[in-house]
Amino acid sequence: LQVVPAPGLNRHLEVIMHSPASTGVMSGGSRCSLCPDSILDPLGHYATTCKRGGDVVHRHNLLRDVLADSCRLAHLSVKVEVGKIMTTQDRHADVLVHNWSQGKPAAFDFSVTSPLNSLNLSEVGVSSEIRKHNSNDGKCGDLGWVCIPLVVEMYGGWGQEAVKCFAQ
Repeated sequence: LQVVPAPGLNRHLEVIMHSPASTGVMSGGSRCSLCPDSILDPLGHYATTCKRGGDVVHRHNLLRDVLADSCRLAHLSVKVEVGKIMTTQDRHADVLVHNWSQGKPAAFDFSVTSPLNSLNLSEVGVSSEIRKHNSNDGKCGDLGWVCIPLVVEMYGGWGQEAVKCFAQ
């Protein structure tokens, strides 16, 4: 889904109105097969917030792979899922690019958010960028890496740090 918001309109509402999910995809009251405690909504919005599967995980992994492949095409040294501890989801970088800027490696950490989550209704990903920095800056700094959170809304809006990074 690619939508260019019209100036002056509520961009979240506009995207939701044009989303295929707004036509209803399931009966209400069903439970998520990956999150048994979570009840699915009839419009399919839960799929944009489920952290165990569905759209969020698929989009995250696709973006990770596209960045890694693009860097490889540019002949940059890249590692994927660096620092991951097998017993937890804790890891320092989705994509580690060696010699990114001023000789320092960059630890890119993707986060896919949903505009339907009340924490994200203000500005694209600001709270997610802050959480990523709070979680990763110390670990990355100890390794001599720069932490760069790349936050994207499920419907395509990018966070401020991602936009700044892409402009380099």
